[in-house]
Amino acid sequence: MSGGAAGAAPSGRRRSAFGAASASGDPCARILAVDVGAGTADILLTRPGQPLENAVKLVLPSRTQVVAAQFAEATRRGQTILFTGPTMGGGADGGAMKAHLAAGHAFVATEEAARTFADDVDKVRALGARVVGEAAAVELPGRLPAGSCAHVRSGDLDAAALRAALELLGVEPRFDAAAVAVQDHGFSPHGSNRVFRFAFWQAAVDEGRPLGELFYASADAPPDFTRLRAAAALADELAGGGPALVADTGPAALYGALPAGVTDAVLVNAGNGHTICVVALGGRLAGVFEHHTRRLDGPGLERCLRRFLAGDLGSDEVRADGGHGAVLGGATQTHDLTALPFFATGPRRGLLAGSALPLEHAAPHGDMMLTGCFGLLRAFAERGVTPDGKI
Repeated sequence: MSGGAAGAAPSGRRRSAFGAASASGDPCARILAVDVGAGTADILLTRPGQPLENAVKLVLPSRTQVVAAQFAEATRRGQTILFTGPTMGGGADGGAMKAHLAAGHAFVATEEAARTFADDVDKVRALGARVVGEAAAVELPGRLPAGSCAHVRSGDLDAAALRAALELLGVEPRFDAAAVAVQDHGFSPHGSNRVFRFAFWQAAVDEGRPLGELFYASADAPPDFTRLRAAAALADELAGGGPALVADTGPAALYGALPAGVTDAVLVNAGNGHTICVVALGGRLAGVFEHHTRRLDGPGLERCLRRFLAGDLGSDEVRADGGHGAVLGGATQTHDLTALPFFATGPRRGLLAGSALPLEHAAPHGDMMLTGCFGLLRAFAERGVTPDGKI
């Protein structure tokens, strides 16, 4: 992973290992980690001299849930929705957008915001939405009767609201470094985004990439992952010139679940949206299985995991069932994968309750819901950015 954003450090601040600036006098002690899922946004803020168990922690409804509620309220009021801002996660907000249009109300979005629902904005138009330029979006509220337009901002985190909430809770809303994880299917306007996303995993398995390399300095976020790029801009804003890091939620949670000193393991994250299982050998990615959690019950998930580890589950079958894929690298052929340590995490880990698999439920620093945030902190630490101020 290469360095972050280039450019001269602002006066009074010194360069960090990322090539970005960190606050002098308190270098990188206040690290903000944000893990944005389909159901919740999990937030961790480290502070100088404070054990991670006592760090500031928030588990909030994710922005897709919040935006969906804002859409639903506009539908109830019969308002035109104006949706502007960066590309964010879909899901609940997409369903609420379709319900608004089905109720006969107008929905207007800028192009970037519209890509929340589909990479090809013509597909959003085909649903009945109107996609406009930034100038037209600015003018729209003034052209409509007072109270008839609901302006909803997109984005995977409301930075202003987070700062305000922290301040109300007596926590200084200042961050020396920031890391954000979001789930990105990649920009694939003319093909399956499930296939596109899994191609990233396939390449990482083929290359045997170390798990820690699946995290990016903000400037290095892959260009074809538009939501991750938007998260990179958010991380830069939150860091205020300090180090900024981004990752997909899958690697973040799985890296957080991997105990220190363990290099060979099976890791599964049963999230609200996706379930991902990876095989790590020597700390490198050796296999991945990814499916949509809503398509799985407990017995079905256990069957998939057993077949995946036996090399008896392929991507075509997983995709036919609405998932993403399954792949094992060549390094797994000399290992009994069922004999590896098996760590499970995620808010839907209850699907594996009663399973005969040799599971250990991962709860780093005593908090399962912050596993992704701890994965982000671990990736930061590998790059020399730590809560105790060492850089």
